[in-house]
Order: sequence, then C-alpha cells, then structure tokens
Amino acid sequence: MKIRSTALVKGFRQSTPYVNAHRGKTMVLMLGGEAVADKNFGNIINDIALMHSLGIKVVIVYGARPQINQLLEKTDLTTPYHRNIRITDEAALSVVMQAAGQLQLAITARLSMSLNNTPMAGTQLNVVSGNFVIAQPLGVDDGVD
Repeated sequence: MKIRSTALVKGFRQSTPYVNAHRGKTMVLMLGGEAVADKNFGNIINDIALMHSLGIKVVIVYGARPQINQLLEKTDLTTPYHRNIRITDEAALSVVMQAAGQLQLAITARLSMSLNNTPMAGTQLNVVSGNFVIAQPLGVDDGVD
C-alpha cells in the first residue's frame, strides 16, 4: 500500500503545476466520429468531466465522417471526394445533416448522463449545444466546386 500511495502522491505533485496553469482556461477538443463510435468513448466522457472538475472550460467540436458514410450507404447515396473533402450535393446534404444531428444528440446525452457510477460521481456538467460554427464554401478548387 505504501508503494501505491507514494506513486499517487508523486503523480499529484507532478500534475499540480499543469492543473493550476490550465484552471479557468478554455480548451477545444476535437472528437472524430471514430472516437464517438469507439467502445472507449465512455472513458473520454469521464476525462472531459475530470477536466471540467479541475476548472477547465471545455469546448467540443466533433466530426461525423464514419456516421455520415454509414447513413449514405444505407440510403444508397454516394458522394465524391476532392482532396479528401466530401463534395456534398443537395440529396446527400439531408443525410449529412441527419447524421451530424444524431451524433450531436448522442454526445450531449452522454455528457448529460449521471456520472454516479463513474470515478467522477458528484460532478455537475452543464452542456450547451448549438450551431456555433458557420460553414464557408471552399469555392472552386482545381476546377471542382
């Protein structure tokens, strides 16, 4: 037990300067759609709760490529790519919006769920979601619009 508690104290001592340096700061986390679909996503949520409990303000930006691809496949739609960027036509846009909306709800729900059965029991997470980013068209690139 002494070895474990010594390692724990050492860990706290090493992390304290970082906690103090980042308390009150805002961090932007980019979660790819793969991270949300991963079985480890619950641990990511716990880590976000830990950051919040340490006084860090967290902004989450998420991707949805795998979820969009899956929904496009179900609806038999295909979209071309140019330089690894999806070219979305009107038919695919509603599918993209649906996939992104479902993912937003899933992330919000996980953040809003009770953390009672986790190491972060008692932590209060306030979740606000919305369309805070305005997309800008890329324009014509190598003749592709």
